[in-house]
Amino acid sequence: MASAPLPLHAEAPPAAVLAIHPPGEDGWLSLAEVAALTPESVREAIRALQPMIAEHAAESELLGYPHPKVWDAIRAAGFFYHFVPKAYGGCEFGPEDFFLTANLISQACPSTGWAATFVCEHNWAGALFPQEAQDRLFAGGRYFVAPLVSTPPAIATPVDGGYRVRANWKWGSGVMHSNWCMGMALLMGENGAPPQTITVTIPMDQVTVLDTWQVAGLKATGSNDIVVNDAFVPEHMTVRNADLAMGTTPGSRIHANPMYRMPSTAFLSLVTSSPTIGAARGAVELFREKLKIRKVTGTQTILAEKPNFQVMLAKADLMVRTAELLLQTLTREVLERAAAGQNHEVAARMTSTAQNAYASRIAREAIRMIVDNAGSSVHLLSDPLQRFQRDANVACGHLIQDFEQLCEQHGRSMLGLPPITQFF
Repeated sequence: MASAPLPLHAEAPPAAVLAIHPPGEDGWLSLAEVAALTPESVREAIRALQPMIAEHAAESELLGYPHPKVWDAIRAAGFFYHFVPKAYGGCEFGPEDFFLTANLISQACPSTGWAATFVCEHNWAGALFPQEAQDRLFAGGRYFVAPLVSTPPAIATPVDGGYRVRANWKWGSGVMHSNWCMGMALLMGENGAPPQTITVTIPMDQVTVLDTWQVAGLKATGSNDIVVNDAFVPEHMTVRNADLAMGTTPGSRIHANPMYRMPSTAFLSLVTSSPTIGAARGAVELFREKLKIRKVTGTQTILAEKPNFQVMLAKADLMVRTAELLLQTLTREVLERAAAGQNHEVAARMTSTAQNAYASRIAREAIRMIVDNAGSSVHLLSDPLQRFQRDANVACGHLIQDFEQLCEQHGRSMLGLPPITQFF
C-alpha cells in the first residue's frame, strides 16, 4: 500500500516567546565620560575591539544576537551615545563619523555591525520626537535601545490623549537588547480621508518578542517578530511619518544641528548600506591574508605570487573603495541638503537613494568575487568569508536596497515623471 505523499510545506509550530536582554543599571558611561568622547576616540576603541568581535561572530550567529561580551564592549566604547543630543548630555556627532566607526564593527562581524548600527541610528530618530518623548528616551543622559519596525504597519486607533496600538511587526533588528520599541502604525482617515502613518514608541514591557528569525544571513541581528496586543501610546510618543520624510519633525525645531533635519528615508538608505560595505572591506583584508599563505595545489607557489590573484585582490579593493567613497559622498550630500532646506528636491533624493543601493551592490559583488576565488574551504562554516557573503546577501534584500526599483524611480525622475513609491 502506497504511503500518503508528504505535504510540500509542513505547518510550522507556533513561535516561542523570547526573553530579551535590555540594558539594566550597569554599563552606562557617566556624563563626564561621555563629554570626554570624540569621534576619533570612539573609532579607535571600536577598532581595538575588532579581533574580539570577529572571535565571537560564529557564537553570535548561534545565539541569534550579538554576543553579550561584544555588546557590552561596544557599549563601553561609547558608540551608542553618537546621536544623543548634546542637550541631554550626548555626543551629537555627525553622520560621516558615524559611518566611519560603524563600518569597523561590520568589518569584523556584519551581523553585529547591522544590529549596532541600527540601534545607534534609532537614537537619531528618537531625537526627532516631541520634547516630552525625548525627556523620557534620553533621561539621565543615556541612550535608548530600540528596533524601528514598519512592516506590516500596526493599527493605531485614536483615543483620548493618544492611541491604542495593535501590531505584529517583522524585522525587529536590535530587539534582543532593547528597552523601547519604535514602529510604524496606520491611522485610518475619517470621512473617506486617506490613511496617515505615524511612528510610535512603546516600552518593551508592553510588547512580546517571538522566535522567528530563522534566516540564511544576518543571523546575529536578532531581527525577530514583535507583537503588541493593545498598548496605549500617548500623543507625545508619536511623530508623523510625513514629517520624518521631509525633515520637519518636532525634533528638527528643538535641535539646531542640521542632521536632525535629514529626511528619515534618505538617511535610512545609507544606514542599510553600511554593514555590507563594511563586510566587503573585511573580506578584502581576509582575502589578502589568505593569499599570503595559500599555495597553488600540488606546488610550493604561494598564491600571492600569481598575477591573476594580485589582479583579483586589487579589483576587489578598488570596488570596495568605490562603495566607501559613494557612501561618504552621499552622506555629505544628504546632510548638506538638509542644512540648506532642500529636502523637497525629489529628483536629487531619488538619485542619491539609487546610488546608495548601487554602492551596496558593488560591495556585495566584491565579496562574491573573493569567495569564488578563495578555494573550497571558504564554504566551511568555520571560515568567516562565507558568513560575510550570507550577511551581505540578506542585507541587500532590504526594501530600501531594491536597486531595480530605485533605478526605475531615478529613470522616472530623469523623464520628468512623478515617483511611485516613498523610498527616496
